[in-house]
Amino acid sequence: MDRHPASIIIAPRSPRSAISLDRYVICGFIMKFTLPQNHGLASSVLGNELLLPSENGQPSLTDAQYDALAAGVARGEDVLVSAPTSTGKTLIGWWGVTSALAAGSRVVYLVSFRALAHQKFEEAQRLFLDTYLQGDRSSIVCATGDSVEDASGRKTSSPLSASIVVATYEKFLGLLSTGGPPRDLTDTTFICDEIQLIGEKNRGQNVELLLTLIKKSGWRQFIGLSAVLSDGDATSLSDWLELRLVRNPNREKKLTIECRSPERLITVSSSPSRDPVWDENRPRTTVALSTHEVLRELVSNANHRPVIVFCMKVDDTFDLASATAAVSSTTKVVATPSGVDIDNRLLEFLRKGIAYHNAELSEEERLFVEAQLASGGVDVVFATSTLAAGVNFPLGSAVFSSWKRWNFDRGRREAISRAEFQNMAGRVGRMGQASDEGKVVLCAAGSSELQEARRLMDMSNQDELGSGITPDDFGPLVLQILAGKLCASRDEAFALLTSTLSASREFNRNRAGLTHWRPKLDVHVDRLIGLGCLIEAGTLLTVTALGEAVARSGLKPETAIYFIDNSARLGAQLRNLLPAASGVGSEDDLVFVLAQAALASPEYSNSSGRASRIVSWRITQPNLVSNPYARRLDGMLFSRPWMGDVGAANGALLLADWAAGEARRAVEARVGGVRLGTVQAIARDVAWILTGVAEILSAVTSPTLADESKPAVLRSQETSQLVRQIIRPIRRQAARINLGLPGDILWASSLDLQDRPRRLSRPHLLALRTKGLVKAIDIMDGAPPADTARREALDATTNPRLANLVRDAARRWKQDDREYCRRIHLRRASVLGGSEVIEALYSARGNDFEKAFSALLDYLAIPYQLLDGPGKVGYPDFLVSIESFPGIVVELKSKARDDDFVAFNAATEVLSASELIGYRNNPCLTVCNPAVEPSVPRLIEACGRLSVVEVCDLAEAAVRMREGVLSRGDFYNWLSTPGIALREDLPHPH
Repeated sequence: MDRHPASIIIAPRSPRSAISLDRYVICGFIMKFTLPQNHGLASSVLGNELLLPSENGQPSLTDAQYDALAAGVARGEDVLVSAPTSTGKTLIGWWGVTSALAAGSRVVYLVSFRALAHQKFEEAQRLFLDTYLQGDRSSIVCATGDSVEDASGRKTSSPLSASIVVATYEKFLGLLSTGGPPRDLTDTTFICDEIQLIGEKNRGQNVELLLTLIKKSGWRQFIGLSAVLSDGDATSLSDWLELRLVRNPNREKKLTIECRSPERLITVSSSPSRDPVWDENRPRTTVALSTHEVLRELVSNANHRPVIVFCMKVDDTFDLASATAAVSSTTKVVATPSGVDIDNRLLEFLRKGIAYHNAELSEEERLFVEAQLASGGVDVVFATSTLAAGVNFPLGSAVFSSWKRWNFDRGRREAISRAEFQNMAGRVGRMGQASDEGKVVLCAAGSSELQEARRLMDMSNQDELGSGITPDDFGPLVLQILAGKLCASRDEAFALLTSTLSASREFNRNRAGLTHWRPKLDVHVDRLIGLGCLIEAGTLLTVTALGEAVARSGLKPETAIYFIDNSARLGAQLRNLLPAASGVGSEDDLVFVLAQAALASPEYSNSSGRASRIVSWRITQPNLVSNPYARRLDGMLFSRPWMGDVGAANGALLLADWAAGEARRAVEARVGGVRLGTVQAIARDVAWILTGVAEILSAVTSPTLADESKPAVLRSQETSQLVRQIIRPIRRQAARINLGLPGDILWASSLDLQDRPRRLSRPHLLALRTKGLVKAIDIMDGAPPADTARREALDATTNPRLANLVRDAARRWKQDDREYCRRIHLRRASVLGGSEVIEALYSARGNDFEKAFSALLDYLAIPYQLLDGPGKVGYPDFLVSIESFPGIVVELKSKARDDDFVAFNAATEVLSASELIGYRNNPCLTVCNPAVEPSVPRLIEACGRLSVVEVCDLAEAAVRMREGVLSRGDFYNWLSTPGIALREDLPHPH
C-alpha cells in the first residue's frame, strides 16, 4: 500500500496571552472560531450544527479538531489523533465518515465495548441515515458479540455490505476472518476509537491482529483516536500504521485534581493552553478525608454536581449508595417506563437523586440510570471503574472511594494504572458541562500512597503500552491468520507475526530478537494439527473445514472438539428433548443441558490457553445449590459429575429459569446474591458460545463434506444426521437464553412497534403469555375478549397506546419484513438480471407460485424434476438436485393474503408425500409464501429431515448465489439442515 511518510503535528502549549484573535474563552473552554485553509469539509457539513458546532454563526472548534482538519482528516488523510478526553475526538471520526459517504465508500467504526457500539450506532443513525443514506436502514449495521443487526432491528449475516458498520474490535475481527479477509479494503474508511486497546493485556492481541490484517489489505482512510497514549507510543503506533500524528496535550476545560492526606494536600490544575500547575502544602484547616465527607462537600456546590464516585468493588457501589441515601432528605419524582423491570432499591435511591452503575445492573437498569444522568435527575452516581470508563456524561466532579484494586495473582492491593485513572478522571470537566471546571478528589493514607497518587495525577504523562501479542497468544492467532488465507506455511505465519507492532517493540528491547517466538509458534501449529484444524503436507499448511469453522466462531478448538464429541455421543437423547406437536419433549431441559455444557467448556478454563470467559464469583460463592434439573438430566450432561463444577451447575440452573420465563425475583432467588445483570451477562456469553457451536456443527456435518474431512466421530452417516437435527435447535435455544423467553413467545420479540422502544420488553412478552396470547392471530385479534386480555397484559392504564401498537404490530408481522427484504432484493437483483424472477417469487400464489419457483431454479441453473401433476394425488411438487448431493423433495405452500400463514400440518405434508414416492430418506423442504405460523419453527425440529424456508429468506440466498458470495454446496447445506432456514443462518459472504 503506497502511503505518505508519517508526519507529526504537535500543538505546543502557549500562555493565555499568546492566543490569537480567532480563539476565545467560553465557559472555561478555549475554542477556535475559524476553519483551517483547505479544511476539506463538504458544504453539507458546514451547514449542519450536529457535524460542525457554531457560535454566533462561526464554526466552534477545539484545538484537537482544528489540528485534525489542518492535517487533512476531512480530505482523506490518514491520522492518529492523540488528545485528552473531552477534546471532541468523536466529531473528528464523524468527519471521516461524511467524507467517505460522500465519496461512495464504506465505513467501519471500531469501538472497545458493546455499550459504546450501541451508542455510536444510535448516533450514526441520527447523523447519517436520512441525510446521507436516503433512509435505507439496511445501510447501517451494529456488530457485537450479542448480534449483528441493521438499523431496522433485523439480523443480518452480510454486515460487510453495509455502508456503515459499527463494531467491537473482536467482533469485526471475526467478520473479517470469515472465509479469508478481503485482500483489498481500499474502498473502506476505518475509525478506530480507543486505539490504545492494542496494548491491553487481555484484549490487545485481537486488536493488533485486526490492525495487522487491515494494514495488509489497505484502506481508503484510517483515523485512530486515543486519549491516553504516551509520546513514544503515539509515535511508534503512527509510524507502524504510517499515519500522520496529531498530538495535542491541551485540555479544553480546566480540571483540578486533589489528593488529600492528614498531613499533605497535593493539587494539580490543567487549564486550556497552559502547563499543569502543581501545588503541595500542609492543609491550613481540617480537610474532608472520608468518601462521605468529600461527597457532602462537593454535592453542596451546584457547580460540582453531578458527582461520580468511583469504586473498586461492585459491593462498594451498593453500600456507599445505601449509606448516602440513608441521610438524604431529597425527594424526586421518578417515572419508570412501562414494562421496564427496575429494582425497587434502585428506584428508591433515584428518588433521592442517587444511583449506582455497575456490571450487575440489568441492561434496562443501566440504560435507565444513564437516561436519568443525562436528564439531570441524578446528583450522585456510584460506579465501578470498568463501566465508568465508558460513561460519557457532563459530570461536575469525581471522588475516588479507592484507587487500589486487589491483584489476585500477587495477593495484594495495587494502584490502578495511570491510563485507567486518567480515563476515569477525564469523565469530568467535559464539553457540555455548565460549570467552568471539573474537580477530582482522591485520598491517601500516608507518604507512600501520596507518591503513588502523585504519579497517577500527572496527566501530562502516560504509561507505556503493553504488548498486545505475546507467544502465549499464538494459538488462536495462528488459526485466524491461516484460516484467513494470509499465509500457508509456518515460515509465512512467523513472518506475519513478526510484522506486528508487538514484534517491533520486542525486537527493540530484546537483544535476542524474536528467535524465541518460533518454537512457540511451532508448538501451537502442532497442537492445531493434532486437533484436526490443520493438515501439513511438506511445508504447506491447509486449514480443514473444522479449522475454518472454529476460526469463524472465535471459540477455542478444544471447545469445538468437546461439543462435537458429546453431541455425537448424546445426539439421540438431545433430539428426544425437542418439542413436538404431540406435546412430548422439553425445551427447558434442553436449555439446561446446553447451558451446563457451555459453562463447563474449555472457554471457561485456562487448560487450553487463556479462558475467554469467566463465571461470576456471585454464582460460585454460595457453593452448590439444590439443582433438580441436574439430578434429573444427569445421564445426558456433557460434564460429569456435575457436582464438580459449581459454576456450570448453578449457572445453568439460573439460565434454565431465565429462559423458562421465570420472574426476575424468582431467578435471583435461585442463587443467593446474584442480581439480574449477572444473569444477563452469563446468558450473553452462553448464547455466544452456543451460536458458535451451531456454526461449527453445521460446517462439519455438511452433506457436501467428504467423510475424510469430518471429525472421526461424525463419519457415521447415522451419527452425522443425528447431530444435524440439533443444529438449529441449538441456535434457537441460544436465542431463548439470550432473551430469557419461553419458546412459544420467542417469535414475538421481533414485533416492530414502529415507536420507541421498537421492541416489547421481556416483562411485557411474559405478561402476554400469562394471558394466553402466544399466537399472532390471538395478539392481533380485535374482538373484545382478546382486546381486554391484551390491555390487561400491557398495563393500558399507564400506557394506553401500547396495546394498540402491539395489536397493529402483530397484524403487520412478517408483512413489514417481507416488504423490507423485497425492496433490497429487487435492488440487488436488478444488476444481476433477476428482478422479474425475484418479484414473481414474492408475489405469486397457488399454481403461479410453482411457476415462480421453477423460474428461480432456472435462474440459478439448478436442475429439478416436477413431481406433481394430473393423476399424481398426494405427490410433492419438486425434486431439486444440487450437484451430486441427495435430491431435496420440495413442497410449495402459499396463502392468498399476506397476513395469513402456513400452519404446521401443511408445512409437514412433504414428509408423508416423500415417503409415498420412495424418498423416505431424502431431505425435505417446504417453501412458504408469505410465511409460516410462529409455532412452526420449534415444532418441526423434531421431524428429523424437514426444513422450512420462507420466501424472503430463500430470495436472500438466491441473490447471494448470483452475486457469487454463496456456494452451491453452502446453499445445499443451508436448505437441507433440519429446522427453519433463516437468512441470518447463511454463511457470511466470502
